[in-house]
Amino acid sequence: MIDFHTHIFSNHTRDHRDHLAKNDPIFSRIYADTKARIIGVEELLEAMEENGVTTSVVCGFPWESEEQVRRENDYLLESHSKYPERIIPFIMLPEEPEAAAAEMKRCLQGGARGVGELAPGTYGDRMWDIKTTKPLFEAIKEEGLPLLIHVNEPVGHPYPGKGRLGISEIGVLVEALQGMQVILAHWGGGFFFYELMPEIAAICKDVYYDTAASPFLYNKMIYKTAIDIVGPQRILFGSDYPLIPPVRYVREMKEAGVGAKELEAILEGNAQSLLGQ
Repeated sequence: MIDFHTHIFSNHTRDHRDHLAKNDPIFSRIYADTKARIIGVEELLEAMEENGVTTSVVCGFPWESEEQVRRENDYLLESHSKYPERIIPFIMLPEEPEAAAAEMKRCLQGGARGVGELAPGTYGDRMWDIKTTKPLFEAIKEEGLPLLIHVNEPVGHPYPGKGRLGISEIGVLVEALQGMQVILAHWGGGFFFYELMPEIAAICKDVYYDTAASPFLYNKMIYKTAIDIVGPQRILFGSDYPLIPPVRYVREMKEAGVGAKELEAILEGNAQSLLGQ
């Protein structure tokens, strides 16, 4: 089983949590509350053993500080170096295009396999200016890296880190990312429902959806509904661990009636294909 969406943080971040929460507004939205768990790679590996996960994609966080971006990227790369078969790093990039390109090349040499969890305004109220960020997206595309993007549903209950972007803005972003392998986290905030529209389906051929946080957001029938709309080949299992343990997702998928072949694709096969394994 491959978990495509997990989070770990360096010793520095865990030791300076309060300071970072005071100085980074996005980090504060989620992690100022000490009930929100922050773990390192060793704790993740323990959970992987308990939950039957062979490999985890560890995601970066959208820090404001370039120094903090690099520090956490280093930690993800070091974790991969220690556990190359078990930890796959997706790194974060500074917003400034030249700095982002330099950081990406540096991290690729250290084993980075993708970019994300990028947050192009999706923790707040406004989408990034697409023209401004186009060079960043082009640099990622040129390297052929998959891009994982944080997206949340625009309706329903509030929670820490939930932005207020609309479906139309997600559509603009997807159009801007044509030709790239894109993973929209958290079911894309429900964007996949609109693939019932032919013009939306046409721009989503390279778009995947991960299941991260699904038990906190949707009825378990979301799995069958998504399979009916986009097929099982573009759904990736992601737990958002340490938010929710992986076994809960597997149980819900089975209870929802997801078949064995579909389950294999979602839990492992699709991730292997996307990562070139």
